[in-house]
Amino acid sequence: MVINHYYLIFCDVNSFDAILDESDMIDAFVACGGLQDKTGNVKRDTLVKIIKHDFGLTIDIEELINKIDTDGSGEIEFEEFKTLLS
Repeated sequence: MVINHYYLIFCDVNSFDAILDESDMIDAFVACGGLQDKTGNVKRDTLVKIIKHDFGLTIDIEELINKIDTDGSGEIEFEEFKTLLS
């Protein structure tokens, strides 16, 4: 299952640089709802569900989203998504 790979990424923040290259970032973005060409977005609710419910992580994902959602849309575009994973 694709999402399990991204569980490892979210769980080990210190290994992002080693694990994620541009292709991995795009794959994670697409797995969360974005498009392969880096357009589209990931909905806030989707990220919260993945982080809290699917992965059971206790990080304050809402606060992180608030910090990286620079346009305040409540949707995470690719560049914002990259920021979240770095």
